[in-house]
Amino acid sequence: MAIGGDVGCSEDAALGIPELAARAPWSAAEVLALPGRCRGSVLARWAALCRRRFGDAAVQRVRAELGPLSADLPDDPPDDAWFPVAVQIRLTDVVVAEFLGGDPSRLQPLLADDVARQLGRAAGMFLRAVGPAPVLARAKQIHPSLYDVGRARTDIRSTQATIHCEGARLFANPTWQILQLMAHAGFVELTGRRVISLGATMPADDALRIDVRWE
Repeated sequence: MAIGGDVGCSEDAALGIPELAARAPWSAAEVLALPGRCRGSVLARWAALCRRRFGDAAVQRVRAELGPLSADLPDDPPDDAWFPVAVQIRLTDVVVAEFLGGDPSRLQPLLADDVARQLGRAAGMFLRAVGPAPVLARAKQIHPSLYDVGRARTDIRSTQATIHCEGARLFANPTWQILQLMAHAGFVELTGRRVISLGATMPADDALRIDVRWE
């Protein structure tokens, strides 16, 4: 792959979370060069979560590593505010490097626990009632509410979905890729279903395909 070095996916080799976690993150310079913005909702309560997980000094350590990106980043970003996509990627990379021994797969249980804590009882009951398909089918509408680069669409077939993300350099970033796999796996589990297969491939340098099956 030409963008970002070893991005971790190819069209003929679907990779799961363990395989993506073994890939090296992009350099800070490569991440900072990414075009596009993300909503504050993908960064929500990041400072409070760092404190709860890693102690009071964690936020200062993260901000020091973020450098200039930290200047306009609140501890609890407003959900509807826009931030450079580099903030999400660098924030994740720094947490992994500083507190998780450089192993991004260790993010998965932490993210799942955080989402479960934030999900209300009514929302949890609703997700269990409707299952994964109706929400995953709305990728085309959900993506632009979170990112202003690229586009997404979903093919749904009973108990499986293929999410196509296209048209953004962001989609080649290995940290973004593993976050997407974790998010989709966690969402399926929130609906009370069990993930039986999950993998990512890259049909192009600016595209990511996620295949997930559940029962």
